[in-house]
Amino acid sequence: MARRHPKKRREAEIQVSAFSDIAFLLIIFFILATTLVHVTGIVADMPSGENTKKEEEKKTATVSIVNDQILIDDKNVTIKELRKRLADMKLPAKSEEDKVVLLTASGHVTYQTYFDVMASISAAGGVTAILQEEE
Repeated sequence: MARRHPKKRREAEIQVSAFSDIAFLLIIFFILATTLVHVTGIVADMPSGENTKKEEEKKTATVSIVNDQILIDDKNVTIKELRKRLADMKLPAKSEEDKVVLLTASGHVTYQTYFDVMASISAAGGVTAILQEEE
């Protein structure tokens, strides 16, 4: 009679020692690949869109940006001249309705120019009203 040998059972193990190395490398990768940017911005109060006869009679200051050229009341100015003209308007002393400065943009306008104009209006004490043309 043949002798029966008991079957040897092998334990199946999953090698997990490399997982910690992979996790460590992924953490290092994400730390190095992440860009940390401090976002700065300005607060822009949007006036209501209602038109009354009183508002239509008043002359609202208009700042236009056309292909990165800044125009205030249809006169070409630099950003420094814009700041001076806005300071001369003495916007903080005016009522809320008179602080409104209309901002329009057309053509190729960089974000930096748009941001500089909005920041200048806000720093001068004005309220930015953005005019958007319908397409």
